[in-house]
Amino acid sequence: MFTVHGKALNNSNNIMDAIATYMDDDIRETVHAELAPCTNDEFIARYLELDPDFEELPASEFSFREVDTPAELEED
Repeated sequence: MFTVHGKALNNSNNIMDAIATYMDDDIRETVHAELAPCTNDEFIARYLELDPDFEELPASEFSFREVDTPAELEED
C-alpha cells in the first residue's frame, strides 16, 4: 500500500493524477497497457519496477511512501 501525506493512495485519484504528471509518458502508458484496470497501488508498484528512480520525486514532492499494513498509516 502506498501513502501520500499519510493517506492511502488507493483512495485518492486526485493525488494519483498529480503524481502521474511527473511520470515518464512512455512508461506510464506501458504500465496502463499491462495492468488497466488496476488499483493505484498496483499501478505505482509496477511503475516503480520500470522506473525505480521515480520514487525519489514523489517522496520529495508528495511525502510518498510504501506501507505494509493500514496500521502503519496511523504512524504518519
